[in-house]
Amino acid sequence: MKKIGLLIDTLIGGGAERIVLNFAETFAKYGHEVHIILIKNIIEHEIDENLYSIHYLSDDGKSSKYKFINKQKLKQKLKNKVSEIEKNSKKFDLFISNAEDMDLLAKNAKLENLYIRYRNSMYVYYESKFKNTHGLKKIRRKLKFKFQFRHRYNNQNIITVSKALIDDITNLMGIKPKMIKNIYNPFDFEKIRQRGNEVNKQIPKEKYIIYAAKFENRKNQKLLVKAYKKSGITLPLVLIGNVHTDSDKKYLSELKELIKKLNIEDKIIFSGFQKNPYPWIKNAELFVMSSNSEGLPLVLVEALILGTNIISTDCPTGPSEVLIGNLKEFLSPVNDIDALASNIKNALIDYPNVDQEILNKFKAEYSVNQYLSLINNHA
Repeated sequence: MKKIGLLIDTLIGGGAERIVLNFAETFAKYGHEVHIILIKNIIEHEIDENLYSIHYLSDDGKSSKYKFINKQKLKQKLKNKVSEIEKNSKKFDLFISNAEDMDLLAKNAKLENLYIRYRNSMYVYYESKFKNTHGLKKIRRKLKFKFQFRHRYNNQNIITVSKALIDDITNLMGIKPKMIKNIYNPFDFEKIRQRGNEVNKQIPKEKYIIYAAKFENRKNQKLLVKAYKKSGITLPLVLIGNVHTDSDKKYLSELKELIKKLNIEDKIIFSGFQKNPYPWIKNAELFVMSSNSEGLPLVLVEALILGTNIISTDCPTGPSEVLIGNLKEFLSPVNDIDALASNIKNALIDYPNVDQEILNKFKAEYSVNQYLSLINNHA
């Protein structure tokens, strides 16, 4: 039995957080001791503490009003929490960090056997820090954030959730990791399908298409509603998601204004956050992803597991590693309204049979065994 530590900022209702719980359940299923450590005590997903333990460093992540002192205090709290868990038992065999703030915290705490699971395009994230600036301000921000990314990730063990992220991190960003390797996220096919069969009376009885994602610029629901309007289809569009920050709330407000302007208010269904989105996805005619960037979009894989057809923007990174073979034609360029609209129409008319071999690389046991091999490498 191995002792595994899964590190993440919170368990808000997002994809990264759901994957951490997938990891916890799968490691536990194979007989390992699993501990999830959060920076903030925020939990929105369904959890099963019979399988794993959850710990947190603070209620809100604020131990001091001063940023530097706050980081130092949280670092010490992380070290203390690890020591507390290890007291009178074996040490951790493996730590997996799953979010940027926790990546830095775990690095500074000098946790042994630490692997950072990087989940989104680092280069797109980096560009977002200065893309709306000009002149000297732009130069300063480029230098500042390049330094910050390299300081955080140079000489670290990095696991990427898609193959394309290796080039993104090492070549586009110039990061020099100690080790970098691609391991796909784990998916419990049986559990996803079981939960997809659960009854939910909120689900529309009529046919519909769907997208499930947090409301934010990166997920680009604005592109989706424009393409939906242009496609001319009559099926309703269901949007599953929630907001957490002021910028998210602003984005959602702008999205609703756009929907009103396009005169499609009667066709858009906002379902709110769903702890179990699988019945919604399973019963949809089509899952449409419109993101500007991803790492490996788990909702695309989950939709295929549930037997729902998918289309997506060909964003960096991940969709092109899911929609392969005869599904490639349903990738469209980022921000291309016409291409996405055309793919929506075409996918509803005629969609190819999905080769189940596409899904084999995402099976939970395959992913977890690769992570366990990292422990052997350390030993």
